[in-house]
Amino acid sequence: MASITILAMVILGGMGSIPGAILGAAALTILNLDILKTFSEFVRTSLPWIPSQVDPAKYERLVFGLILVLMMIYRPQGLIPEARHRAELEEEA
Repeated sequence: MASITILAMVILGGMGSIPGAILGAAALTILNLDILKTFSEFVRTSLPWIPSQVDPAKYERLVFGLILVLMMIYRPQGLIPEARHRAELEEEA
């Protein structure tokens, strides 16, 4: 799980970009520690008829996998691409 998390952090932020990797790490850490836990509590308290197997915190790998797939489809260079890649993107535009 640790390697999937690190890979997702780097891909989300942008491979080859230190600020991007830091942004990706911060975003996924907040997602993992805060948002998934808060959403799980919301589901348990607001929707008590939903079985406990549908706890969103249990699907952390699924969420990270979806992030990886969506980033590869819509923004393969990451949130903050490396400088060389950014220059290539600007030349294409």
